[in-house]
Amino acid sequence: MNRMRENAEEKPKAKKAAKPMRLPRGFISVLNGSFLTKDNVLLNMPFILFLAGAGLLSIAYGYHAERVVRDIDENGAALKEQRAEYISVRAELEKQEQQSQVAGRISALGLKESRVPPVKLEVDEDKLDDTRNP
Repeated sequence: MNRMRENAEEKPKAKKAAKPMRLPRGFISVLNGSFLTKDNVLLNMPFILFLAGAGLLSIAYGYHAERVVRDIDENGAALKEQRAEYISVRAELEKQEQQSQVAGRISALGLKESRVPPVKLEVDEDKLDDTRNP
């Protein structure tokens, strides 16, 4: 017959009753606070206070870093919004500066666009003095 079936049919052996776990004495003294009354702790109190202060500084730095990251995210979003607004305003201004748009707006004022190109006037320098001082 199959050995696997034979082993499966056997009754499992009863496990030994586990002993309750004992906590180390040092851990128990920390839990009930009796370690604070020992002389070694009193001698090391400056170091313990230093560790507590370092822990507080570490926590404060973590909160500060989170606040800075949050501010950077908010400023980045505001910058994107301002850039989008700048692009849309610039596009609108470029549209309004087109010659056809300007001509349409001044026609409402009764002005019309000149179809004659501008002419450059040339004056000799010796005649220029005569025109300045009449």
